[in-house]
Amino acid sequence: MKGVSIFRLMVGLAVVGFGQFSKPQLAARANQSLVDSSVTANSDVINKPQTVAQQPNSGLITWREFIERGGRRFVDRDYDLPTEFRNGYLYINAGADNTTGYILKQGLSTYPPVKSEVREIDYEEADSYVKSGKAIKFNWGGGAVSGRIYGKDTELRFVKETGQFCLRLTCLEAPFMTKQEINKILRSERRISQKK
Repeated sequence: MKGVSIFRLMVGLAVVGFGQFSKPQLAARANQSLVDSSVTANSDVINKPQTVAQQPNSGLITWREFIERGGRRFVDRDYDLPTEFRNGYLYINAGADNTTGYILKQGLSTYPPVKSEVREIDYEEADSYVKSGKAIKFNWGGGAVSGRIYGKDTELRFVKETGQFCLRLTCLEAPFMTKQEINKILRSERRISQKK
């Protein structure tokens, strides 16, 4: 196919009066023509949103996959998340009184290694992703209880000590999001059915 296209281009150039070009010059023009044709033919593929193949054997799963599998104990809720986080990788750190989830946005060039089979991540490293706008952080459970003294369960509250917004027993930290965006996410909370 490539040879035929080069030949056609060379004949075409000779016919329209470009006979003064040497064979190497004609070959270079033919190759550029092939590149241009390839880009044009594939431009609709290039311009379509791509699903980034992340880390197939890393043991990590996306938030979407986690929810489709039924979640896990203490993390049995779903939220209306922006697409880059719904398709982002999930890390879960289980503590004594709460569970912390970090969702690193889709399409990053690298992802931190897991610390154990339960997909744990180093807290300091994970928090740096949150501060840089590459991750969001959820806290579920007892750690959010202390914030309840600041308002009713139905009110969004800001816990200055942690930098998180909380609603009932769920807190979200995303310094790059507005209060309205966080409020919308937390209010979209719904339980998911646990798969056996």
